[in-house]
Amino acid sequence: MSELRVLMAGGGTAGHLFPCVAVAEELADLEPGITVRFVGARGRIDEQILSRRGLPYDLIDAKPIPYRLSLQALSALLALVRSVRQARAIIRRFGPHAVFTTGGFVGAAVGLAARWSRVPLALHAADAMPDRGNRLLSRWARAITTASREAADALGGAVAITGNPIRRELARATREDGVRELGLAPDLPTILVTGGSQGARRLNLAVLDALPELLDDLGVQVVHLAGSLDYETLRSQVADRLGEPERYHLIEHLPNPGLALAAADLAVTRAGAGSLAEICLHGVPMIVVPYPYAGGHQRLNAKPLADAGAAIIVEDEEFTAERLLEIARELFGDGERRSRMAEAARAAARPRAARDVAEVLIQVARRAALAGRPSEAVQ
Repeated sequence: MSELRVLMAGGGTAGHLFPCVAVAEELADLEPGITVRFVGARGRIDEQILSRRGLPYDLIDAKPIPYRLSLQALSALLALVRSVRQARAIIRRFGPHAVFTTGGFVGAAVGLAARWSRVPLALHAADAMPDRGNRLLSRWARAITTASREAADALGGAVAITGNPIRRELARATREDGVRELGLAPDLPTILVTGGSQGARRLNLAVLDALPELLDDLGVQVVHLAGSLDYETLRSQVADRLGEPERYHLIEHLPNPGLALAAADLAVTRAGAGSLAEICLHGVPMIVVPYPYAGGHQRLNAKPLADAGAAIIVEDEEFTAERLLEIARELFGDGERRSRMAEAARAAARPRAARDVAEVLIQVARRAALAGRPSEAVQ
């Protein structure tokens, strides 16, 4: 049997791309000699992530498709047609035995190209409510993995519930690593604020307003992963209001957020499925502020963790500096409750997820390789 080739499609956002990176790490161990190539979106964070890691990739012109009909939606649909053509050309050149997608607009384009190129497709659904791309592609997928029972029920068929794949560097980070690399005080409690690679304005502004009380009254240190959209504005506003506070660490993007998670005593976060899985792996109590749009899927991601006692959900319109301070005071005044939340978070973690997904994907690729040329693998 020839060496296996797998095409990974999960670009557009870090939340879609990093699970592909995590699965690729496991593929290399499970199948020595395997060749993996990535597909990302032009003009997004994909090129930065992939080039920094020295991973082989191609970029396509995929764009997010808005939920409502508009000129922007029409433009995105035209980009989808163009990006499917581009993805088919990549498939012809690379000749994968299988295509793996984590959904999103890049995954939708490459998944459609795989279908029309007669290449077996495997997909992973991270969110409790699978996105439009995964719902469309699931009818043709040879294998489906999901992070949760809710996602499995939504997609139906033969589905393996694996949890969300997490990169090794993130999983292996320790508190000592985080304290050293981020310049933290080892004896002070730490709040981590993160809204994803682009950031979350609601979280950013609430933390900015609460910062004096967090630092001075509560005596905590804050690691604030602001994201690309608000970073410069926040840096300027913090300087105007507070100068250079010693225990406030404003970071636009942290290549390995495991460093911050391992050092954190409390996380303030959106409810992206990948972020929640990473926080659970490090056993950090959470204040979760679900993004209120995109079909409300983030609230569905957070609800099982709130039910288990690992997270406190605050609705987006209710998340203010005052609400943040209220909850932070409660939690840092009750170490026993934070311990219970941390234990509940660890209990929800799925540390083998990346390997379990990789094992499923290898089965799909091996069957295609045994069937002959990749282009003949789908009937």
